[in-house]
Amino acid sequence: MVNLRFLPSILSSKVNCFRRCGGRGPTPLAKSSVPFLQRLKSSSVEEIMACLPFYTQGEIVKGFGRGSKELGIPTANLSESVVDSLPKALTTGIYFGLSNVDDGEVYKTVLSIGWNPFYNNTKKSLEAHLLHAFPKDFYGSKLRLIILGYIRPEMNYDSLEKLIEAINSDIAVAKDELDKSEFSLFYNDKFFSMPAKDGTGTLCNGN
Repeated sequence: MVNLRFLPSILSSKVNCFRRCGGRGPTPLAKSSVPFLQRLKSSSVEEIMACLPFYTQGEIVKGFGRGSKELGIPTANLSESVVDSLPKALTTGIYFGLSNVDDGEVYKTVLSIGWNPFYNNTKKSLEAHLLHAFPKDFYGSKLRLIILGYIRPEMNYDSLEKLIEAINSDIAVAKDELDKSEFSLFYNDKFFSMPAKDGTGTLCNGN
C-alpha cells in the first residue's frame, strides 16, 4: 500500500473542485495520504485527489437490503440524483470520510461508489457505512457526507466471505486514516450544521 502526498499542482486545482453553496470557499486541507492499490495509475489517483474533499448530502433511501442481512454491515444509501451529481473523477471504488444523520454527531465513514460487481448491480450506487451502531433504520433522514480519501478500486470476489473480509479491511483503513491529524478539522466542519438549500435535496460541490 502506497501513500500519495498532495502536490502543489494538485492543491492549486482544488479551488475549482472545492466550491460550496452559499459562496463559502474551500476548507484548507493539510498534507494527506491516500492508500491505493499500486496497479491504479498515478494519474487517476491525482484526478481523484483533485476533487477531495467532496461534500454532498441527500435523503437516505432504501437500497438493496443486503448490508445488514447478508453482510452484517448496514449502509445508508443516497439517491440516484446524488450519485449522478458526482464528478467523473471520483471513479468507482472504496472511499473514506465523515458523515452525520439529521445534523447529529459526526462519525467516521467508509463508502462504496460503483456497481458492486459481486452482485452484478445494474444501477450505480453510493452506499455509506457509518462506524456507529444505530438502534434502527433511518430511511428518509438527511445524510451529510464529506468524502476525504480513496482506499481502492471496487473489485469482484469469488465468495461472500472474501467480500466481507475486504469490507472489514476497508473499515480498518478508514479508522486509521481518519485518526490522522490532517483530518481532525473536518469533524467540526460547518457543513455538518449549515442550513440546506431545501429539506431533502442534494448539496454538492459547485452547486
